Amino acid sequence: QVWFVLPFMGLGWLLVASTWRALDALSLGEDTAATLGFSMRSVTARAILGTGLAVGAAVSVTGVVGFVGLVVPHLMRPLVGQRPASLLLPSALGGAALVLAADLFVRIPVNGPELKLGVVTSLIGAPFFLWLILRTRREAP
Repeated sequence: QVWFVLPFMGLGWLLVASTWRALDALSLGEDTAATLGFSMRSVTARAILGTGLAVGAAVSVTGVVGFVGLVVPHLMRPLVGQRPASLLLPSALGGAALVLAADLFVRIPVNGPELKLGVVTSLIGAPFFLWLILRTRREAP
């Protein structure tokens, strides 16, 4: 199954990686990025298509693994700074590590029904995301 989806994931990764400079410029604002010569229509199309290909291919093999893509970049940001381009690779590796840890936890033998991977990632992600929302509201002016 992995060999079947690898071309789609690879193309998605390449499309997303091709937007790294534009993502840095976009963090300064859409007008600033356009002034620096980035076509927002092209950047948006590549980011959406690349994300759709990579995530769609991954989900087709692994099933739904909620919150990983939402939580991991927020966890990685303090380690790499505020530049979105520097966040791409650490987020991919951090997401893989989180899913691996959740998978190892799921495989620990227990009495009773076996937990699903999506349930474990949701148990990690939902409280984190709630904390993130509450923290953001407290910091808002």
